[in-house]
Amino acid sequence: METMHRKNTNRMTNTIPWTSYDLIFFDCDSTLSAIEGIDELARFKGKAWRVSVLTQKAMEGELDLSDVYGKRLQAIRPTRGQLKAIEERYWETMVPDAQAVINALKYLGKQVFIISGGLAEPVRGFGVRLGVPAEHIRAVQLEYNELSGNWWRYYEPSEQASQSYLDFDEGPLTVSNGKSAIIRELTRERRGRIMMIGDGSSDLATRAVVDLFVGFGGVVARETVKDKADVFVQVKSLASIVPLACGSQGYVKTLDTPHQTVFERGLAHIRDQEVLMRNDLKQAFEKEFQRNED
Repeated sequence: METMHRKNTNRMTNTIPWTSYDLIFFDCDSTLSAIEGIDELARFKGKAWRVSVLTQKAMEGELDLSDVYGKRLQAIRPTRGQLKAIEERYWETMVPDAQAVINALKYLGKQVFIISGGLAEPVRGFGVRLGVPAEHIRAVQLEYNELSGNWWRYYEPSEQASQSYLDFDEGPLTVSNGKSAIIRELTRERRGRIMMIGDGSSDLATRAVVDLFVGFGGVVARETVKDKADVFVQVKSLASIVPLACGSQGYVKTLDTPHQTVFERGLAHIRDQEVLMRNDLKQAFEKEFQRNED
């Protein structure tokens, strides 16, 4: 973990006590869900190896996401029906404690967002099922060939499902450093401290615009993310996000509620060193909860 002082004056140092975070941003693939949606689509089409290699290189920072995004979609050419199947796969492979974490964060008054380089329809559907408002979810929108299938029956749901990929909307989420622009957009008129949780290099690129970056290695542990994150989660659970985001005052508010269990599970992961922190952050966090216990 890096120990150098950050230029961003909003960041915590060893002279400032631990405080809570208000605006919580999650990546989707390999963070809230244990799959990469684009790789699952490739598996449907029998092109899993070719596409997964491109995904891995982009997530590790070896290639810019813009260099591989269109290539992967051209190789797969998914239909709308297949994207619906990816939403179901997201739900089936949800990372442990994801639902409980989002429920607890909302109970404690946090605003939860999802920003993803994945495809909009499955990411949005999955996020809404988790309880994240649709307007708080950003992903990549596709355009479809409306003349594919039996186009003269366009308005029938079964025919819409057969429409095939035509193009994608290029924008901040199709390049490796674009998530920062989305965070700035979504927080422009919102006050509060910002936390970002994600597994890849595109998530790590948000460090300059958030107050705490949490690398998630519970599905795939990427060394670059581990080395440069403020906090790095090594266990396949998101439970630690609740104490990290909410602090000891949040814990008091969860006592005797359904949310106490996930809060305490997250604390256990941190105390069992399944969550790594920069030294200054670790000291501040330990003091925060020691003070509460005293």
